[in-house]
Formats: sequence, C-alpha cells, structure tokens
Amino acid sequence: MEILTLFTTAFFVGFTGAAMPGPMLSVTLDRTARFGWIAGPLVVLGHGTLELILVIAIAFGFTQILTAPVFTGLVGILGGAFLVWMGIGVVRDAGQVALPGETSNDAVIKTTPAGKGRLSSIGYGITTSLSNPYWFLWWGTVGAGYVSLALNSHGIAGLAAFFSGHILADFTWFTAVSLGLARGGRHFSPRVFAGLLRVLGIFLILFSFYFIISGFKMLPI
Repeated sequence: MEILTLFTTAFFVGFTGAAMPGPMLSVTLDRTARFGWIAGPLVVLGHGTLELILVIAIAFGFTQILTAPVFTGLVGILGGAFLVWMGIGVVRDAGQVALPGETSNDAVIKTTPAGKGRLSSIGYGITTSLSNPYWFLWWGTVGAGYVSLALNSHGIAGLAAFFSGHILADFTWFTAVSLGLARGGRHFSPRVFAGLLRVLGIFLILFSFYFIISGFKMLPI
C-alpha cells in the first residue's frame, strides 16, 4: 500500500469513527459551551496524545494487553463510573454556562485562574478515551492491523502517514463541531441551551451504563 493511500484510508476510516455520536462528542460540546471553539481542538489534542502513545505501544507488541478480557472489562466498569460522574456534573452545571456568541468566551474563562478551564479540555480528551473499552478493542484489532501494515510497507514513514491521517480526521470533525456550536450559540435562548447541555449530560450517563454492563460481560467470570 502506498503512503498516500495509507494516509487517505486512515483519514476516512478515522472520520467515520469520529462522526459517530459518543462520549467524546458530548464532552466536546460541553467544553465548547464553556470555553469557546478552541475546546474542540484541545479535546482532540488530549485524545491524540493518548493515541500516539498507544500506536507506539502496539508497534512494540502490546496488542494482546489491549484485547485481554480482564483489561477491557475493568476499563468498561471504571470508565463507566467516571462517565457517570462527568454526566452528573454536566447536568448540574448546565444552567450556569454562558452562551457562546451571547457572552464572550473571555468572560467565561475569567472564572478559572489563568485559563486553566480551557486546558482542562485536554484532560477531558484523555480521560474520555481511557473510559471507553471499545476504544482499546478497536486499537487492539483494526488499529493494530493498520499499524502492522504501515510498518511492514513503509516503516516509520508509513506509521507517520497512518497516524497523521487518523488524527487529522478527529481534528477536522471536532473542530468543525466546536466552531459550529460557538458561532451558532447566539441563536439559542439560555433555557434551550441549558436544556441541550442537560440532554448531553443524560446521554453521557446512559452511555456510561452501557460501558459498565459491557465491562461486566467482558470479564471472564
């Protein structure tokens, strides 16, 4: 497979996954509501940093750990519990979030010293990925196959082409989502916007129970 083909297929496969509704989308929308459009790229920065570490680990032969039933089961249970906590926080604070476009992002950021609230989006990108057992399974199967193909065909250059295409898909989608919400926020009334955030929080909580139940099913008991 040529390097350009590796890059292109990795982009489209990654884009398909990124566009699927899930916890990362909910987190991106919630962070964007609080800190503006930059939250989208920052969430992906955290997510992408973790994926880069995972790609390197796979290249060194750690695939079996990622698909081990005990590992994925515990990730589902503990990650689901974390998402419950996150979702409750989103629902609880929904009415206190200013609308992008109606209230300036600077006014929101001033509530957190030195803009640390913005940077917390990186951490949310990391923790949301770690909470998802299917993320590990994808990388242990489909992702591992891509890494092997890239290394065998073009070495480090192939691996770089695959990863850059994959992560560019995430940056493209989630930046577009955060820009759309930030620029369109002025068209929402505060009540409608708070309602939207509460729906996202409830979605996170429901998704968390799916992870927890799946985690128990994955355990070899």
